[in-house]
Amino acid sequence: MKRNPHLRAPVRAVPLALLIIGAAGSQPVAAQSLGIAPPSRLAEVEFERSQSCVAILSEVELLDVELEPFAERSRRLMAIAEAISIEDRSVTSFLDPNDAVESEVQTWFATDSLLAARLVESGDEALHEQRRIGRESITSRVLRAMGGLQAAADSVLNEHQDVVNGAGPCDGAVFVRPAVLEACTNVVSALCAAAQAAPSAEIPFLFAETAEDIWGLRDLRPWTEPESLRPGPNGLEGGRTIGFARIGNVVVTAAFAPLLRSREEIMPAELFAFEQANQALAITFEHPDIAFAPGLAVQAALPAALADEDGYIVHFGEPSDPDIVWRGDAGTGEPIEASVSMSAAQVLRLRNGEGLTLTAVRDRDPVYSIVLATENQAASVTALLSYMASGLGTDLLEIIPPKG
Repeated sequence: MKRNPHLRAPVRAVPLALLIIGAAGSQPVAAQSLGIAPPSRLAEVEFERSQSCVAILSEVELLDVELEPFAERSRRLMAIAEAISIEDRSVTSFLDPNDAVESEVQTWFATDSLLAARLVESGDEALHEQRRIGRESITSRVLRAMGGLQAAADSVLNEHQDVVNGAGPCDGAVFVRPAVLEACTNVVSALCAAAQAAPSAEIPFLFAETAEDIWGLRDLRPWTEPESLRPGPNGLEGGRTIGFARIGNVVVTAAFAPLLRSREEIMPAELFAFEQANQALAITFEHPDIAFAPGLAVQAALPAALADEDGYIVHFGEPSDPDIVWRGDAGTGEPIEASVSMSAAQVLRLRNGEGLTLTAVRDRDPVYSIVLATENQAASVTALLSYMASGLGTDLLEIIPPKG
């Protein structure tokens, strides 16, 4: 059975160029007092991350060089498309007559200029339509060229998928400077140059002298404002509010959002749980092909166990007496990505502003926890629940019309 693309989970792609320039400067990170000890294997994991990122980001730089011609050409075509949309004829002085696409654009500008002059002279309304058709045709030509560039760039990325995947743990990371310097012997790269230089806001990397200093870095952000559901390039977008927490290089997000399932694939027990939660929350949802319930999408940058934990839980309450929303395994080598439905009682706790916590456990005993921020949580969840009860069903019927 062919799956509807709007029911796929969104894929997060990391632009390669941002891996080199996306961090927030190379000022050294100072430890903050969080009131919690660093996990027992933190130093080992962060030292290994910093050393492996030296080689990985060096490969990313080479890949960026290979991709730059595609990016430069794409930027040029985007500027040309913008000039077409606003009829900026000054762009013609920069067009290359030996380039097939740019030559066609040059010809269109000349033809459109003649049509515009004839329209002023004659007032013939038919010339409006002729100009519109010509503009749409040349715009389509430029967009096709951009699509070809994207396909060629994607082909290069696919050939280097191991580099793309390996760069994930390095994206926006804080590095242990001594570990980087040790790995930078005979390596010339932006990361090595930054580690060897004096601290400066101009250098796009963050460093700490020890792993413990990295664990002292904390960033908590308010829950995001929810928006209506809409189609996007990787499925549905919007219709969610996201809580965020970062301690060290561990980033945890929890997105409260509609969890959608095809009615042809959902198991009866899960469908019953969906209906029970919706009924308890006074949510009326009718779509012949899609089942829905409020859910939580969890993401966490924890591919390696930091304290020999064997699992993780996301929960309300204290780790000693948790109301568990999600549980999963530790040490998988991959970041955590999971979506689960929530009971009505859990949704109400979230709406009331009770905080969510990710806790690492070993033999069910907690070893460390990361608490998400609660700022703006109650207001955002309340607004999204109202949308789920009123506008969500209507929007989904429009975005994904019933079969037949």
